[in-house]
Amino acid sequence: MHIGIDLDNTVLDATTPHLHYYNLASGLDLTADDVDNFFLYKMYGWNQQERDAVYYQYGRDIHWQSAPLPDAVSVLQQLYREHRLSIITARPLQFRDVTLEWLAHHDIAYHDIAFIEDKLQQCAESMVEVLIDDGPHYAVQFVNARKPVILMEQPYNRSVPSHDLLFRATNWTDVQKHLTAIATL
Repeated sequence: MHIGIDLDNTVLDATTPHLHYYNLASGLDLTADDVDNFFLYKMYGWNQQERDAVYYQYGRDIHWQSAPLPDAVSVLQQLYREHRLSIITARPLQFRDVTLEWLAHHDIAYHDIAFIEDKLQQCAESMVEVLIDDGPHYAVQFVNARKPVILMEQPYNRSVPSHDLLFRATNWTDVQKHLTAIATL
């Protein structure tokens, strides 16, 4: 099977370092318990331009200091031996080098990597059969296109409506179970 895999809050905890640096820039003290929006910067009252200024200033540190989620590395190593893995991230190309360094540092193997916002198009062009992601908008796009998606549960994606092609995962053991089920579809 060809599996598309997001990074932030799917393979790794992106929330903790984002909050650290966004708090540093804003003077606020938000915690993970406050997170209720996929677009974290909106919790700070920032517009896209304000967010970009902070993100581009601290982005390398944010991405380097992100820790893998429990069992993500071992499950991905196993999946790599059995499937084709394409990392599909919406990170800007500016953070390509730190992303590749982080993946190598954590011994995460993959076959392809794409830095792109339009994940549905990328998956169609690459013939990805299932996407693992945390983005609520990506989950909706995929099920509307009749493509299976494994949604890594986060507070900001719990309102995504149930669907026969939407599989919710709270951890990487769930991901493995869902991939087995999807293989029989």
